[in-house]
Amino acid sequence: MRRLAGLPPVYWWLWLGYLLSSLGTFVFPFLALYLSSRGIDARETGLVVSLLGVGAVLAGPIGGQIADRVGRKPALLIALFFSAASALYLGFVRSPLAIAPGVLAFGLGSSMARPAMQAIVADVLPPDLLGRGYALVYWASNVGIAVSAWIGGVLAGRTWLGLFAGDAVTTILFAGLVLFRVPESRPAPGSEGRALGWTNLLADRPFLALLVTHFTFMIVFLQFQFALPLAVVRSGFGTQEYGRLMALNCAAVFVTQPFTSRWLRSIDRGTLLAIASVCVGLGFGAYALSSNMPQFYAATLLWTAGDVLGLPLVSAVVASMSPVDLRGRYQGAQMLAQALAMTAAPLVAGAVIDAFGLRTLWAGCIVVGFAAAAAHALLGAARRRRSALAA
Repeated sequence: MRRLAGLPPVYWWLWLGYLLSSLGTFVFPFLALYLSSRGIDARETGLVVSLLGVGAVLAGPIGGQIADRVGRKPALLIALFFSAASALYLGFVRSPLAIAPGVLAFGLGSSMARPAMQAIVADVLPPDLLGRGYALVYWASNVGIAVSAWIGGVLAGRTWLGLFAGDAVTTILFAGLVLFRVPESRPAPGSEGRALGWTNLLADRPFLALLVTHFTFMIVFLQFQFALPLAVVRSGFGTQEYGRLMALNCAAVFVTQPFTSRWLRSIDRGTLLAIASVCVGLGFGAYALSSNMPQFYAATLLWTAGDVLGLPLVSAVVASMSPVDLRGRYQGAQMLAQALAMTAAPLVAGAVIDAFGLRTLWAGCIVVGFAAAAAHALLGAARRRRSALAA
């Protein structure tokens, strides 16, 4: 495969494998329905599904550690085979006690692949192409999720085992491409390489500040999973209308994501992250004024602009801030922040909605979005000053 769009062949093999795996993302969206079909009640279903988040919290540090200490390729292969085996296991078990460890293992394996994959992208691309590289990976993820939701709906109506087997097969295909087409990319450690570790990461205050800011951003962004469906239903609409909003988000990402990183490459990343935070805050805040579907569509497109700008770009910023020997752990720390936000977002939203109502939550999204924007602008300015001093 020759160099395309300035990106090396190894990147495109990795990207192709990730796209194939994303096309078979069946376990996450259909797990709750699968558990219900087994006669498991809503309380137990919620407890079991929450283990996906527990696995994701553990996966960031574990995956990053293996990627830095053992190698990117072994870390990615271990995660992919672990994920595939867990998916197959879930297709055969029946009782909640047997399903629960499989869900935890699947959440761990599927999420553990990300730090290694993100580190490989940082290893094989020059700094000026990181934004485009991560944007295309994010685009592949969204395309895969959209297509897999449709295919999974067909499979779920016929065979649950086929659903889980399909997830496992696409994951194994990704592993095959990594095994035969993606070489080990971990740079040889420098003279001080063995001294670097989690202590160095925890002493990196600018990076920790970025993680806190990103966590805050994600608390708002993840309301599309919890507060938005409640708002849609309380406005007199149903699940079909909510599905259309999510389809609009995926379609907008599909159309715009491949081009935005190239168009906006000359703009400072801190500025772009600040704009993304403003878009997400205003987008969710606009739901307070939405009473019909066109208004819901407009608000969704507004926060989708922040989605397109912010989520891929933060991975590029993390890669640019990480020492070569700690790329896996830095990406794992970013993933840990996102997993914690995934856990906290519904808890925060639920408490605010019960105490003050949805309108207060949407107003809070504006405030938090603008606070994250101010933090990103300040952190971006600090990174520019540090780069100027280093130069």
